[in-house]
Amino acid sequence: MYEVKLDSFQGPLDLLLYLVQKNEMNIYDIPIAEITRQYLEYLELMKMLDLEIASEFLVMAATLMQIKSQSMLPAPTPEQVEFVEGAREELIRQLIEYKKFKEAAQKLRELEIEREKLFFRQAPPPEVEEKEYLIEATLFDLLSALKDLLSRLPPEEEMELEGEEVTVEEKMEEIMEALRERGGEMAFDELFGEIRIKSELIVAFLAMLELIKLRRIIAYQTRPFGEITLRIAEG
Repeated sequence: MYEVKLDSFQGPLDLLLYLVQKNEMNIYDIPIAEITRQYLEYLELMKMLDLEIASEFLVMAATLMQIKSQSMLPAPTPEQVEFVEGAREELIRQLIEYKKFKEAAQKLRELEIEREKLFFRQAPPPEVEEKEYLIEATLFDLLSALKDLLSRLPPEEEMELEGEEVTVEEKMEEIMEALRERGGEMAFDELFGEIRIKSELIVAFLAMLELIKLRRIIAYQTRPFGEITLRIAEG
């Protein structure tokens, strides 16, 4: 398997916060069993793709599973109840603080964009103005889109079929060519939705990650958790 190493890898709090917001969960009352199940699903997907997983992800997985197992005991002792409540409160505290940090960073980024515009006497074309406010898709947005595509494959088409193996490098060029043919931009589902073999889909996804890392393409959304579009990077 071709290994893609991402320079700006997001951490376990990013994944937890992503899942909380995507599922519209109450951050003060997180369903531990459900969040643990989903967290482990994404972790397995990252392992399947041979993505570099920091040890912090595994520590968080162990913490979640411990809280879940202790909270599901039929007759917990006072010590076990105290552990579960304390661990949940600590997890929630970390998430809330991290959420505030990310929101502050986003506001600073928006202010930076506004300041940059003040240096231009002539207003940029409407198309450029609009694209500055698009949301760059995160790794977890992309993994969620891949997870959805994998779930659509019928069981018989998930089998590893024999045939000519396509390399990541070849898929990178195929993706770039497909984007050029569509004027430099196309939807994630349009690009990958026609692939019916699991192994080919995974190779194509790894090729896309490598192109994003090399800044040859950009993945973005027009709203949080919305449809992902891939675009050839300017320059």
